[in-house]
Amino acid sequence: MSRLFGMTSQDLILDIIFYDIGANIIPVNSLTKKPQVKWEQWQEESMSIELYEKQKKNGDFDNGYGIITGKLCRGPYQGKYLVCIDIDNKKGIEIFLSYFSQVKTIDQLAINTLVVEHKDAKDERVHIYFITEIQITKRSGIRGVGEFKEDNDKEEIPKIEVKSDGSTYVVAPGSMHKDGHPYEIVGISKPRVLNKEQSEQLDNAINDIYERYGNKNKNNQNGLIPISELFKDNFTIYEGNNRQEAVLRVCESLIQRLNGIYPTDKIRKLAYEWNKEHCKLPLDDKEFGVKWDNAIKFLEKKSRTEKNEKEEDQARVSVADILASVKERYIEIFQDQINTFYITLKINDHVECIPLQSNRFKNVIRKEYFDKVGHLISDDKLDGIIKLIESQYMFDDNIRKIELSLRVAKQNVNDYDNSIFYYDLTTTKWEIVKISANDGGDWEIVKDNKLPIFKRHENNCSPQVYPSKEYDGDVFEQFLKLFNFGSRRDILLFSVYLISLFIPDIPKVILVIKGTGGGAKTTAFKMIKEIVDPSSADTLSFPKQINDLIQTLDHHYVNFFDNVSSVSEEVSDMLCRAVTGSGNMKRALFTNDSDFIYKFRRCIGINEINLATTKADFLDRALIIEVKRIEKEKRKKEDEIYKEFERLKPFVLGFIFDILVKALKYRKAHKGEKILKNGYPRMADFAEWSEIISRCLGYQHNEFLNAYYENIYNQNDEIIESSPVAEAIVLYMNELEREYWEGTPTRLYKTLTDVIDQIKPDLKRSNVWPKASNTLTSMINDVAHNLKEKSIEVITGERDSQGNRVIKIRKLRKSINDNNNYENGSENRAKNNNINDGLLNPHIHRVGSSDNFECDNCPLVEDIHFMKQHKCSGAKKH
Repeated sequence: MSRLFGMTSQDLILDIIFYDIGANIIPVNSLTKKPQVKWEQWQEESMSIELYEKQKKNGDFDNGYGIITGKLCRGPYQGKYLVCIDIDNKKGIEIFLSYFSQVKTIDQLAINTLVVEHKDAKDERVHIYFITEIQITKRSGIRGVGEFKEDNDKEEIPKIEVKSDGSTYVVAPGSMHKDGHPYEIVGISKPRVLNKEQSEQLDNAINDIYERYGNKNKNNQNGLIPISELFKDNFTIYEGNNRQEAVLRVCESLIQRLNGIYPTDKIRKLAYEWNKEHCKLPLDDKEFGVKWDNAIKFLEKKSRTEKNEKEEDQARVSVADILASVKERYIEIFQDQINTFYITLKINDHVECIPLQSNRFKNVIRKEYFDKVGHLISDDKLDGIIKLIESQYMFDDNIRKIELSLRVAKQNVNDYDNSIFYYDLTTTKWEIVKISANDGGDWEIVKDNKLPIFKRHENNCSPQVYPSKEYDGDVFEQFLKLFNFGSRRDILLFSVYLISLFIPDIPKVILVIKGTGGGAKTTAFKMIKEIVDPSSADTLSFPKQINDLIQTLDHHYVNFFDNVSSVSEEVSDMLCRAVTGSGNMKRALFTNDSDFIYKFRRCIGINEINLATTKADFLDRALIIEVKRIEKEKRKKEDEIYKEFERLKPFVLGFIFDILVKALKYRKAHKGEKILKNGYPRMADFAEWSEIISRCLGYQHNEFLNAYYENIYNQNDEIIESSPVAEAIVLYMNELEREYWEGTPTRLYKTLTDVIDQIKPDLKRSNVWPKASNTLTSMINDVAHNLKEKSIEVITGERDSQGNRVIKIRKLRKSINDNNNYENGSENRAKNNNINDGLLNPHIHRVGSSDNFECDNCPLVEDIHFMKQHKCSGAKKH
């Protein structure tokens, strides 16, 4: 049988025990078998992942570690029991294996369950692990006088201990034994999981062994030697038969019987003399001291427990009393959009909206209980109270369902003209900002909010500064100078984008800041996050698990991902759904079959992205701003930037809220006005609101739309250029002046390959160029919409008369007067192109501040107020 130790790293063994098995692990000095930390709380609670990873990173397990046996509180076997059979001689192994009809050796047993050996004592000292449905009876070493069953009986005693509850731990594989040899895994690295019947058979086998070789006193529970036996003159306990537990019990017995008769030092001396006389070998001074201290602590804890139970019985505080006290303070209990129970609760001088299962509400219950009883409530009783509250409302048909928002919310959902916006300041007093167009329009800080409209995630949100109305007229210009945006167009796009983040319940574009290093991209993300959604994390990275990404998005309103080299297809789809508000499904817990359907709209930002690895759906929702490296003489210290940012922040917030008031008033005053006169882009709601914000900032009508459409138009080129297949199709249809092509995917793959070999061979060397024709169709479908904006239509999914799949490609021809012909679904990003003679003829607009025109061939509309060159496709020249 091959040995895993040496081939499996300690970190891997640790992770298997902690994650795959679900057992708690504590640092132990394996040479002395002494724990290096206080570990009592992990006997009944699950150790946190953060603590485990921290201890592993700090090297706390380097000198050895112990596995806590007993009930598992975490992982795939939660609720089951981890049992260790500790055998210390050949007789024990022989007797134990005799209960397994098909197993004759330890190596054979190790094929089916986790077995750990002492390297220096192969087939003599082993730890055998099982996971059981029931708790196997804990057993100390089988007791006999000497090494044999009785003085006149020379049958060797099997040295077997059963460690099966949270009061014990086992030195784990990878640790070093005191003899200098390691504990090592024999076969597989996971315990066998026994069903209830098999668990009972194991328990019966252990009981039978103890019946045959142990003390037969009926009062001998858990395999422990009766106290009366321990104090007999001829009693001796040998190494390997759990001397430590015998000494501990002797200490406890002497303290209980002699306390008040002898001084403590005298009792300790008597216990130490028993250790010297009856233990072979006796515990050394240090070991004995540990057992004495543990006996003192145990008896003190037992005394406190008995006292608390007595006080609790005397107080006779019922759950109903606690509920009545809480009901005096709560306003309403309701369920949110994913059926989580919340309570609006009066705390001091404000109202909070908190989940029933949150630590915040549990602390409220703890305080109420302590105020009435005078001592702490147990966790079991606390959980029982909360479950009782939930059960009272679970089947109440009248319970309200309220959709809770993160950071921003609105009132009057179906009437934007009279909407009231809210912004959560996330202060400890739960103050919010109310932004309204009613009664002349204004914003104010509401200090006594009772509306359950916001939720918060503990530790994920930081208090926002109080906004101020006393700001300078150029405060926003001062603020924008902190960012590295050079052109008027980019400043306009960024200004409108930032303010749009405060508008609730509309999809916002994905902000993509690209450029070389030294362009202050990360600094920009941090400042945007701070001004909109301050939290403990300024920027984020993509989690490894998609469920963790869902949770990250759920817990943060603004999600900016920093230094991203690429976006996988799965992550790209997830982010697109987060932008539009589509549902994302996540398992509630691995221990049940419930699913949560998360529906939220989030603000997404990414920098350092490689557009060549990004899906077209993602880029269709993006606003791409490129920054250049800041020249050395223009750089500023980061602390200087943040100092100025902190000075401006309250005034910028006040300015933004004033602009939102103007925007709401504009919507109310211009009810029925068609803002987007020339059709709808993919992010139509964002474009419409942003154009209004632009006007409220003082820009001319359509100035934002021109800049946005140009950004979209450039993005389409980025998408085409990022897809070798799309670029090859454009080259084939345009360079070779083709009007129509039809054939199978295999034929098209060969045609495109031949074309790029002649015209642009670099495309074929791209790592995203399809290696075969079977992936060609899906890659074309990803960019079909973008090709259509190049006046190239690709149709897939049809079959010819022989049943073969075919792809059709044709040049689009549009009527010159067809100025507003858009695709269904409002997804065309620009006006459809006119044609002259079937060929695409570029023309150039040279536009000055005095020009007013509307282009039939591209998205540019009237009132363009900045100089630029613009290329579009069509025959009509200007």
